[in-house]
Amino acid sequence: ETGRCGSRGRRRQRSQSPAETMQKTQSLRTGAQGRLEELRAKFDALDDNGDGRLQFYEILDFLKQEGRVVNDRQAMVLFSRIDHKGRGVINFDEFCNFVLSTELLQARKRCMKTSVLRVWDGPHQLKIDGSWDHETRMALQEFLSSQDTPTARCVKPSFINGKFTAQHIIVLQELLDSCELPRVKEEIGGSLVHGAWTDSTTRALHELLLLQGAPTAIAIGERFVDQRFDKSSVIALQEFLAMMRRSRSAALGVVR
Repeated sequence: ETGRCGSRGRRRQRSQSPAETMQKTQSLRTGAQGRLEELRAKFDALDDNGDGRLQFYEILDFLKQEGRVVNDRQAMVLFSRIDHKGRGVINFDEFCNFVLSTELLQARKRCMKTSVLRVWDGPHQLKIDGSWDHETRMALQEFLSSQDTPTARCVKPSFINGKFTAQHIIVLQELLDSCELPRVKEEIGGSLVHGAWTDSTTRALHELLLLQGAPTAIAIGERFVDQRFDKSSVIALQEFLAMMRRSRSAALGVVR
């Protein structure tokens, strides 16, 4: 009885007054109106001749400016679905639908990649300074050893040693393969796993960091995928490791 009374009390506590409901509704309307004005400003900036219509190449320019992780083929598919009459142009309402569709596509990608990766009990104080030092390599090795890849399942404690060998690269490549990254999969068409750090490995890692929302990768945008492995890559990797980390106390009772 006490539990039921407590439950009713909690329900009453969560209920909102008409004034609060109206205020929340107004807040949502204000946010939606602001979003609409933002999209209108972007549409007008892209519409060079002012005819109220955008062509596909203008949409591609918009995606590049926004740093959206959508390739040309995916953009064409989305564009054709919204351009129902096959006119080759879209109006403002269709543009809004297009933008929301690309955002949904990105959200689904991030959700899919997150489901593959495992959180880890890594160091609580990992410096995010772009230094590819012993500490960063150790942290990456700890993360890789906790993943569910064929090689990671049978690594020995000596795997975590601060050096980066072919075995570490293989585990990383196995993990990247399991994520089925759209762009890299389309470019390579096969497995990444061969134990040598190549441009394909860098692009795959960069695509993963971008999809996972590492702030530095997001700030650079889609061109981050194609750039060489440099200090910004290490910073994004350190940010990613910090994002994937969990405390040992929070991990109690969680099945890996």
